[in-house]
This record gives sequence, C-alpha cells and structure tokens, in this order.
Amino acid sequence: MKSFKAIFTGYFLLILQTSSGVFINRDFVTPNLVFPFVLYLGAIDFGSSRGTAISFLFGYLLDLLSGSPTGIHAFVLSAMYLLVRTVYAKMMFQGAIFQILLTFISSVVGGLMIIGMRALLQRSALTPSIIPVMVLGNSITTSLIAPFVFRLGKAVIPESPKKREEKVVL
Repeated sequence: MKSFKAIFTGYFLLILQTSSGVFINRDFVTPNLVFPFVLYLGAIDFGSSRGTAISFLFGYLLDLLSGSPTGIHAFVLSAMYLLVRTVYAKMMFQGAIFQILLTFISSVVGGLMIIGMRALLQRSALTPSIIPVMVLGNSITTSLIAPFVFRLGKAVIPESPKKREEKVVL
C-alpha cells in the first residue's frame, strides 16, 4: 500500500510539474516537484530496492514527459535517492531549513549530472554562461518548494515510529 501511495503521489506531482509549464514558460525557473519527493522517500528509509525502483520509475516518466533522452532523469533520481538514503542512515535532520538546504545541494549536483549526461548523449552545445543560470535557477525554485513537498510526503506516507526512534536527531 505504501508503494501505491508513493507512485500515485509521484505521478500527481509529475502531472502538476509538466502542467506548470503552461504558466511558467522559462525552463530555468521551473521547479522539479518530483525531486524533493524522491528525497523525502530516501529520508524516511523507504527501502533500498523499492525506493530505487520507484525513483527510477519517476525519472523514466519525467524523461518521457519532458522530452529528455531516456534514462537521464531515471539515473539521476535513482542516484539521489540512494545518496540521501545513505546520508540519513543514522541521523535525521529536521526542519524546513534543512529540507531547503538538502534539496538545493542535491539539485545542484543532479542538475550538473543531467547537463553532463546531455552533453555526452545529445552532443548539444550549451553556452557555458547559461549553465549556471539553469542549474541555480532550477535548484533555487525546487528547494523553495521542497518543504511543501516534504509535508505532502509526510501526510501521504508517514515515517514509521520505530525508524524515528532509531535515528539521532541533530
């Protein structure tokens, strides 16, 4: 049931994200709504194989809906899920500030990975001056929306009390 809730919520966020392109017609300020949700799944220790598979599914669907080469977002979302899951292994940081900071840093790393893989796979020539604007713009808007997505994730898939007690709160 948790997997179904996660897939349904992620699909809802994907549709909302792709629909927001009608209202926000600038690629470099459009937030990635699925990214913070994947980070939330990693933070609550959703399960290694289940969480990675769901993150891969979200990335694949994002590739299909955004017109990116297949596999770029799938790889990045899966890698970011595993990275956050590793960071959260024995500690849990709380609060909106940490959620914003975690999402910003992860978005910058993920954005650079996406641009690097697009450069290799598509042989597209992005001007070097636009890369920081794109990465930072997307990272800032995604990190500002992160506390709301984390709150939605907590409402749909709450962390089990047992897992909360095992972690050290910083």
